[in-house]
Amino acid sequence: MIKVIRISFFFSTALLFLLTSCIPSVIGLVINTAEISGVTQTTATCGGNIVSDGGISIIERGVCWSTLPDPTINMSKTSDGNGTGSFVSSMISLNPATTYYVRAYATTANETIYGNSFIITTLPETGAPSNILNPDLTYGTIKDIDGNVYHTIIIGTQTWMAENLIVTKYRNGESIPTVTENTKWGKLSNGAQCAYSNNSEANSIAKFGRLYNFYAVSDSRNIAPQGWHIATETEWTILTDYLAVNLGTSTSVAQALAAKSDWKESVISGAIGYLDPVTYSTLNNSSGFSALPAGGRFIYGEFNNVSEYCSWWCSTQDNTSTAWFRSLNYYSSNIGKNVYDKHFGLSVRCVKD
Repeated sequence: MIKVIRISFFFSTALLFLLTSCIPSVIGLVINTAEISGVTQTTATCGGNIVSDGGISIIERGVCWSTLPDPTINMSKTSDGNGTGSFVSSMISLNPATTYYVRAYATTANETIYGNSFIITTLPETGAPSNILNPDLTYGTIKDIDGNVYHTIIIGTQTWMAENLIVTKYRNGESIPTVTENTKWGKLSNGAQCAYSNNSEANSIAKFGRLYNFYAVSDSRNIAPQGWHIATETEWTILTDYLAVNLGTSTSVAQALAAKSDWKESVISGAIGYLDPVTYSTLNNSSGFSALPAGGRFIYGEFNNVSEYCSWWCSTQDNTSTAWFRSLNYYSSNIGKNVYDKHFGLSVRCVKD
């Protein structure tokens, strides 16, 4: 019996040695997926960094992606050389408004090792969802320096963007800094932008727009697309005066400007969120302006009022520390007009030159 045990143990040990000796060890191979940037409707930039190859030759590296979790190289992928070190990958032929899982990979002679996963959502084909717009009106389009496409609408003698600005560069191609830290936001003396609550979800940003301090609005490098500009306080007055006598199906100027969805409900007659006797989804957006309750960022960096409120900078400053803005509130039938400290983060609408 003892001899049998020894023979069995020797056989098992030998078999294990043969099996493991055929598979090179990948212990020590470290690959990290790079953060994703430059997301558009159909493209994105990613990459990775192979910190160590664990002593095994890397014959191919890149990123792979899929609409399903844990993508593999049997799905869509890039091929970005070999060996260790950092690499950049260009993802192309993506579908608009689609969520993808992305991760870096490194292939040896025997297997493929994957890095950590990131999730991205590509931009909608034309910015904000089309169901935000007034289906009974005709819209044009305009593109900014980042390639974002906005709907435009003619209201009286003016042509306005029907979506909030989401650009991240000045007209000359220089970046508008993204500032996420609350403590930094209120101390700025230069232009800055952010998404509400520092959200990174592309469809949400495309829908509600980005928030800008007044220093970005007044910067000589210009954040508006070529042929457009940030509306002055006077141009906002021209808009509201026109709507006051051209309300269409709306019962107030605020309703005429506000989109049919996403606003908090109100029982105040004529308000944006008014529900009785006719729902606000019927009364709102007769102008096609399609304003959404994007909220704002206060002077010390905190975010507030999404679903209830939106405000836009005018290009007209009041003094060295404040500038004019216009606003809508779910419980009001009027468009607000006042001044804010230039550190506030507000939405931006552009009007055609």
